[in-house]
Amino acid sequence: MLNMTVPSGKSPLLRPIGITLLLMLSSLAGCRSEQPATASVPRNWVNIPALPIIQDAVFSLSPTFAGQRNHAVMMQVCGLARGQAKQEQVNAFLAQQHVDVAHVPKHGHDLSLLVNSDRSAQASACAAYLATTVLSPVDVSELTVAVPQAETQSKAPEQGSQPVLQVDSARLANVLPLKLAAARANADVFVLIAAELQRRPGLTVNEYREQATQLFERLASVYLECIEAQLPPAGSTYKLLQMDTDRFAFSSSVGSLFEYGRDGMTLRQNGVIWYGQGELMGQAYPLQVAYFEPAIDGLLAPSVEQQP
Repeated sequence: MLNMTVPSGKSPLLRPIGITLLLMLSSLAGCRSEQPATASVPRNWVNIPALPIIQDAVFSLSPTFAGQRNHAVMMQVCGLARGQAKQEQVNAFLAQQHVDVAHVPKHGHDLSLLVNSDRSAQASACAAYLATTVLSPVDVSELTVAVPQAETQSKAPEQGSQPVLQVDSARLANVLPLKLAAARANADVFVLIAAELQRRPGLTVNEYREQATQLFERLASVYLECIEAQLPPAGSTYKLLQMDTDRFAFSSSVGSLFEYGRDGMTLRQNGVIWYGQGELMGQAYPLQVAYFEPAIDGLLAPSVEQQP
């Protein structure tokens, strides 16, 4: 177990962020439509939780490079999206990677986001990348360091003097607050999208996924603000509960329990499932999905002869 006190550079943005989210929700909602009564719901509709559909949509927006996620490249994209990096700095980074900027097209290339000055696309890609970092398996090797075995430690003959892996406390101290902030930001923005999708009953899974994609793109700048606002307060402490190939889990002094395992990521806040297991902020947000063809109605509805 590991206890740490980690400083945070978070500014007091939570109240402005809350106002921003409310305003965005108002603008996205349009005319509110009531859920249809059970008797009027078409028989080809079924209820499906919104969360897996939204996750699929966000993963589709997260860029890959030669088919792989690339943290170093995405940090350059995020720097541009947030206005924290200048194009000259990004060009220097590309030169270090032996990439000739003059030969990178503005569109259609893995690295186009680094040269096309499209701030909206950069924000969308950055937000999707950050959101999916906590929805992807944890690379334990990035949080450990190889250290020589103690001279007095008994070693099996086959082990020789091979180094052993040890938790890198410094790396962990940087990573845990960021994972917690990303998980919270996911809950904040995904619940907005889920609530909006509920106002649009009767779409297919693919149509809901496309709607979720568009909504996340529009909310990308809000997501980037949320992730900054959701950084835990300075002085927060963390306890590493488990870190191996099966499970990565830690708790915090602010009542959060983060876990990534075989069933994906789950965030609990004061005992409530804040994200995961199909729920957002303690609710499932089911969507009324046109899952089957309308012709299924004839197989399910009672015939005239069968009616009393």
